[in-house]
Amino acid sequence: MSSSEDNRNYWDEIASDYQDQTRISCEDYHYGPLVPGDSHYHLLPESLENLDCLELGCGAAQNSIYLASKGANCTALDVSEKQLKAAQSLANDRKLKLNTIQAGIDEFAFEDTYDLIHSSFGLPFADDPELVIEKAAMSLKPGGSLLLSLAHPVFAGEWLEVDEEGEGLFLHDYFNPPADVRFTEDDTVMVRSRAWPISDYVSWVFDANLSLEALIEPQALPVPIMEEDEIKHIIPYDSKIWRQLYSQISKVPVVVIIKANKPLD
Repeated sequence: MSSSEDNRNYWDEIASDYQDQTRISCEDYHYGPLVPGDSHYHLLPESLENLDCLELGCGAAQNSIYLASKGANCTALDVSEKQLKAAQSLANDRKLKLNTIQAGIDEFAFEDTYDLIHSSFGLPFADDPELVIEKAAMSLKPGGSLLLSLAHPVFAGEWLEVDEEGEGLFLHDYFNPPADVRFTEDDTVMVRSRAWPISDYVSWVFDANLSLEALIEPQALPVPIMEEDEIKHIIPYDSKIWRQLYSQISKVPVVVIIKANKPLD
């Protein structure tokens, strides 16, 4: 079975539970768990009106739906049929147009051109993220942007108790971080997501002839001392499981955000 088939079967099985257990806002663009959205980082184009946007590994496409609410023409790609059904339902509820494509990220042909290609934690599931970035860069219009939220390599380490000092992180090999292996409840389907050294991410961007505008390692916001209304307003991606991991993700980033641009010439 190919990795795309594994990814499809895995996400089809967990899609309903994932959407039920994770609060993902359509009112802001999310980058990762318990971190601010784009209303804080301001990495999206100032005006989204009539921009052609493509989301890779969209899940239920909350980010694309947010962009569509600002006037963008949005295409959202995911390997999971059930995730795309959830995406279309969210779009229909808001009377927004959303074009969906069922395909694995590695398989997508990138036949059209876009002003913005974006992905929040889709590329860690790709077999060859470097090639995906290369193909995405070729599909950007001159002046277009690539906006990615990727797995941070440090978070791939193992948390250990360190005497009186509390928890510490052990990472055996930064240059070859271990994969995050996930199974379905019946252990019949396994998928891997993985991180790469940050220098690799930057090299892939430069090798694709893009210019690097921003590289951000976001820290989780202090949810234990925040009011629930404040959390819902400021944090677009939240779940009980991630809150239980707050002591860890407040110390090291879960994701690294990269924005790169295609030259006008």
